[in-house]
This record gives sequence, C-alpha cells and structure tokens, in this order.
Amino acid sequence: MVVFAALGCGGGEAPPGPTAPTAEERARLLLAPEAPLPSRAETVALADAVAIASSHAGATARGAELAELAAALRVRLYRLDRVESDGREALELHGAAAAAFRTSGDAEAACEAERQRALFAGDLAGDAAVTYRELYLVSRRHAAHEGRRGASPSASAAAAESPRPARSACLDVVEKTLARAVAYRPSGEYLRALEQEGHRAEQSVLGSAPASSPVLSSAAPSASVAASAASPVSISTADPGADLVLAPRVADKPAGPIKIAAIERHGSEMGARVIIQLTGPTTFKVGSLPADEASGKDARVFLDIAGATARGIARETQVGGALRRIRVGAQAEGTRVVLDLAASLYRRIYYLPDPFRIVVDVSTRTPTGEGKSSQEPGPRAVRRVAIDPGHGGADAGAVGPTGLKEKDITLDIAHRVAPILARDLKIETLLTRDNDVYVPLDMRAARANAFHADLFVSIHCNASEDGLARGVQTFSIDAAREADRSAARVAARENASARGVASDPALVAEVSAILSGLNVGNLADRSHHFAGLLQRSALSSLTPRYPDIRDQGVKSAGFYVLVGADMPAVLFETAFISNPEDEARLATADFRQKMADAVVNAIRAFREGK
Repeated sequence: MVVFAALGCGGGEAPPGPTAPTAEERARLLLAPEAPLPSRAETVALADAVAIASSHAGATARGAELAELAAALRVRLYRLDRVESDGREALELHGAAAAAFRTSGDAEAACEAERQRALFAGDLAGDAAVTYRELYLVSRRHAAHEGRRGASPSASAAAAESPRPARSACLDVVEKTLARAVAYRPSGEYLRALEQEGHRAEQSVLGSAPASSPVLSSAAPSASVAASAASPVSISTADPGADLVLAPRVADKPAGPIKIAAIERHGSEMGARVIIQLTGPTTFKVGSLPADEASGKDARVFLDIAGATARGIARETQVGGALRRIRVGAQAEGTRVVLDLAASLYRRIYYLPDPFRIVVDVSTRTPTGEGKSSQEPGPRAVRRVAIDPGHGGADAGAVGPTGLKEKDITLDIAHRVAPILARDLKIETLLTRDNDVYVPLDMRAARANAFHADLFVSIHCNASEDGLARGVQTFSIDAAREADRSAARVAARENASARGVASDPALVAEVSAILSGLNVGNLADRSHHFAGLLQRSALSSLTPRYPDIRDQGVKSAGFYVLVGADMPAVLFETAFISNPEDEARLATADFRQKMADAVVNAIRAFREGK
C-alpha cells in the first residue's frame, strides 16, 4: 500500500524537498575564506541580488546589513580578479551601508562601515596616503556627530540623570590607525586642503544636514558621492569620473508633492548637459559607477531625488554621443534618474533656484578651470570661441524707445564677430543661436561646453528703469567679488527675461553662492581678466568715433547664462538700449561693427597673453 501510494497519481502528496538557500545565505557561505567562488558572472549576479534586496529594505538596519554583505562579496571578488568595477561597487555599497546605519540610529555601525570603506579605498588606489585621507575624514565626521549628539537638548536634559555615553570604540580605532599612519599625512598646502575638507565634513554634520545623508568622498576616481542638504558642498578632483556636487539647503519639507516637470538635454561627442526641472526645491543624492564590460553595463551617473514623482516623463530616452541615454525609475523615497555614459567622464552636478532645477554636466574636459592665470606670461591656447547672442524668438529682450529689440542687435553683432575670428585669427566659432530662435539660458553654456570652447562671450544690450543710464559694461561671475546693487539688478533682469520669474536680487546672491563652488581653479580669475580686456577693447574701439561714450566698468553678478561654463565666460552689455542716444547708436551698422571689433580684439589680446 505504501508503494502504491508513493507511485500513484492521486494517492497523497510527496514529502517536501530541501528549501533552496536564499541569495543572502549563499552570499554568506561564499565569504568563508575556504569557500570557492563560482564563475565571475554568477558571483556578480549574486552580489547584485543582495544589493537589490538592500535597496528594497531601504535606509534601515536590515538594508545596511545587506549592503555590507554585498560589499564584502564584491571586495572578495576584487581581491581575486582585480577587476576595478568590483572595487567601485564595493565603495558604493559601503557608503550606502553607512548612510542606512546612520538613518537607523546606529552611529557606531555607521562609523565602522565608513572605516571599512576608507581602508578599502586606500587598497583600491594602492596608496596609503589615500587611506590616511579617508580615515581622517571619517574621524572628523564621526567626532562631529558625537559632539552634536552630546550637545542636543535631550542629551543635556538627561545628563544629570544618566552617565555620559561611552566614547565610540570605532572612533578610537580610527584615531589610533591615523596615529600609526602619521608618515602618510600630507604636509604644507596639501595638509591645509585636507583640513578644509575635514571642516566641510564636520559642517555637513553640525549644520542642517540630516544624519542620513553623510557626504562620502574618495580620492579614487568614480567613487560615489552623496550630496547632503547642507549649504553648498563642493567635492572635486582632477581624475576622470570625479564628481563635483552642489546640493541645496532645504530647511523644511516641501509644502506639497514635488514632480519632475521636464528633463532637457543637450549632447555632443565631447560632453552633455542634462537639466532636471522640478516643481519645487528638494534634496538629492548623487552616485556613479564605472563601465562593467563583463555585464555589458555603461558607465553611469545616477541622482536620487527625494520626494519627487516622474509621472508623464519617459522611462528611457536615447540621446547619443557622450550621453547615451537617460533612464527614469520610481523609488520608495522618490525618483532615480540614471545617465548612461559612453565613458567615465568628468562630472559636475549642481542646482539652480527659481524655478528649481538640477543640472548635470559631463565632459571629456576637466571642469577645474585649468589654464594660464592672468598673472602668467605668454600666449594662451584659444582655438574655439562660443559667441552667445542674447535672447531670441519669443524673448525679445529689452526694447528701446523706438521699438529696437535687443535680440536683433545681439544677433547682428554675433554675425559680424564670427567671420572675423575665422578669417583673421583662424579661430573656430560657435553661435549658440544663428537665427531668431529661443534658446533656454541653461542650454547656452551647455553648447559652449559641448563645443569645448576656450572662451564664451554672451552679447546683450543693457537697460535701466529711468532710461537715463548710458555706456558699456562687462560682467563676469566671481563670488569673491561682491556684486553691487546695480549689477544685481542687471543680473536679475537678464535671468528673469526668459522665464517670467520675479526680478529678485536675492536670487542673484544665491546663484553667486552656488558659483563659489563651481568656479574652481583659476577660472573666475581668468574670466574677470578677460572681462577687463573686453571692456578696455570696447572703449578703445568706440572712443575715436563716440568720444562721449561712458565707461560703466567691469562688475560681477550671478548670470544664469554663464553658470556652469567650463571656460572663461563673460557677459558683454554693449550699450543701454533704453536710452534714446544709445539706442540710436545701436541702430547703426557702424556702432555694431565697432562692438564686434571690440570682441575680436579682446579675444586676440587674451590669446596673446595680455
């Protein structure tokens, strides 16, 4: 009977077989030193499965444990095969584990995850100095976190009743390791730079930044960066694939839901700009991963935008060139936007206010403002120049008393500049617009970047409320030079003209604060120097024919059209179209030709090293 029952079709159920191990169980078994690893493809798939489970678990202790497990598996795979992408994934996962532990309230585990990440970053770079740098930043962040916890009102209230919490064991280990590695501590200027970076790391904890969003950086290229909701934080290196990230301060949660309104893009073979337009301000985190040839994955940058939805936005958009595609997907805490890149490019991510948008620039050229400073003698390399005729299309710009439109004047001057540069200076020229069309302000510098221009000149006509002001004026962006009220008003007008937002000088100040992080290297210095050359050139060109021309000088303000340009960039206000006399001159071919000559002569002087 038992035999028949066992073999029959309907005589009962077969005894349950052994349960297949979960991905987590299989991963833990493979971490044993004596355990042989399966094929690379199978091990990578297993690590990815655990990482996905960690993502589903969110910023919880469980999610952190899974992230650490996936990181450990990737580390073991890296030590066996020495495939760099495994190392990059491990850094990413250690960082995610630290953030999740911090959010879940386990500061000690967060410190340990950061410590493991720091040690592995040095191993991956093959440089003990990298280990020292990373551990130093961990010590500064964690010491600040302990200080903030001890200084909190709840901690103060309980101090009389409870013994002081024991000092962090992880922090003790980090500080002892630093003491043993003192031989690798940098000196001189490098030490001062590291101390400044440590100060910024402290401020990300002591300021308004949530503990769940630590700023994690790495000297190794392509390491992920999480941008906190603190005042602008800049993280920059000269290595391809390094991130420079500026994230906004958002003191309160948005009053309503945040939606991605549109994603604009402009790309070429040498670079691209992506602009994510949102209906309100929010915070975001940035991560990056290198290409993985084994799995067929491109290099990519991703942004996790807190609290944002993307209904109505295409899930995938093909672009081409340096930026292959853009992908959008929902997450528990918001929306992830992924940029698939043709290679590990230089990256710069920042936000702009009113309307709030996130800008991602990728390029084959470093955005660190490399090039001869204004004090260095000798000629400068100027092979390509981008000329930007202001306004266009439905955006007429300022309009004079007789109806002369700024958009027509700027285009005419640009059309006069381009052929002279090509003929006399053998300089290749790009016009950001070549006819009467509207080009968003954000896309103008993007076109210059993609063109790999060596200089960027945005041509405009000035205007005043009373119509009395006259003369020539040139602007650069330089947060180190305070913008006066008149400069702020000009920038507010130019920034507002194409978007219909209120002319608010406070916004100009906010843009200038953002630019203090973007204008790295000597880029601001070279822009200001070029602005001075252009102003003097304009006066020299005009004075013989128009001796009463007024010099309005060189000033600084936050112009959207110049934001993100990775070359010296200036905004040239040719004359006040609101003034009847200046308008009459702007209407003549002679005056416009002299303005074009001024631009050409300034470019020549800059190239010659003046």
